Amino acid sequence: MKKLLMIYIAILMVLVSGCTRDNVPDVLDGYKMVIDKLYNEDKGLNSDIKYIAIDTSLMKNLTDDKKTELLKQLEAYGLIVLDMTYNELEEQGYIQDLYFKEGVLFKIEDEPMENNTIKMNVSKWRSGLGAIGYNNLIIKCNNDEWEIIKIGESWIS
Repeated sequence: MKKLLMIYIAILMVLVSGCTRDNVPDVLDGYKMVIDKLYNEDKGLNSDIKYIAIDTSLMKNLTDDKKTELLKQLEAYGLIVLDMTYNELEEQGYIQDLYFKEGVLFKIEDEPMENNTIKMNVSKWRSGLGAIGYNNLIIKCNNDEWEIIKIGESWIS
């Protein structure tokens, strides 16, 4: 009987914890989901690129280790991944005259996570006339799965 009770408690703990480990969701999958969404939208921005740059400097919910892991995961696109801001890309010569000729820049500016929910502004930028994004996009972790629960205000240039 005691063994049965312990199994029941163990199952209950797994069900209650959902997508959390120590009651903190692993946010990496949520960020990857958002980047995938942007990457697959306005595919014209992806034409003839060899770089994916991501500005991780404004991401509050990812540790340095998780940022490194995210960069590794982005290599699955088969492109060279750069962890750089717009200014750094410009200083290094990747961006010239408001144009990232061989790449796109993803930028995610998030707010601290509350109740397994993250609010963020996200964008994919190629040039002054070629960019898309969402302001106030909200993702939430439910039952070990991240989902976009609010798109927010979309924009395009």
